[in-house]
Amino acid sequence: MKKLILLLAAIVLLVSCGSKKKYLSPLEIENEKKAVEQVLNEYNKAFEQKDFAKVVETLADEVIFFGTDSSEVIKTFADYKKAIEKQWRYYDKIQYGPLRDVSIQMDDNGTIASIIYGVNADYMRNGQNSNFYLRIARILKKKNDKWLIVSGIVGIVREDDPEYKDNPLHENPNE
Repeated sequence: MKKLILLLAAIVLLVSCGSKKKYLSPLEIENEKKAVEQVLNEYNKAFEQKDFAKVVETLADEVIFFGTDSSEVIKTFADYKKAIEKQWRYYDKIQYGPLRDVSIQMDDNGTIASIIYGVNADYMRNGQNSNFYLRIARILKKKNDKWLIVSGIVGIVREDDPEYKDNPLHENPNE
């Protein structure tokens, strides 16, 4: 009987110790935040190169994106690819600057992160250079030790720009 009680106590102890989540130290949280920023930089670089396969590597299995236009809601990879390819046809080249005004919130276990930031986007279209300052929010989750983008929203405020209405970032993707 004593052996049974000891065995049950050992099992309870092992199960209770194994089920506790490990909270990250402040240094580990900072390292995870750098990893989140790195994923966004990889996304931007893939976008600049118009490399859809590399863009997809930064995304979770299911994503949702909201554009500047209130009707722009992207819920499938097919819609996402259609919207991205439309943007890529719009300009000849795009280059993103460094992330600015970065704010990252993360759970204590380093599994979910929310980031809000700004970034300059310089693009060339028909030999003309233009610049937009983007405000972007993304939510990422960690899967298999890799941060992946789950959702996002982008805001561009350039109503004074004559190309504003022609920019596909402002158009309904369903048109």
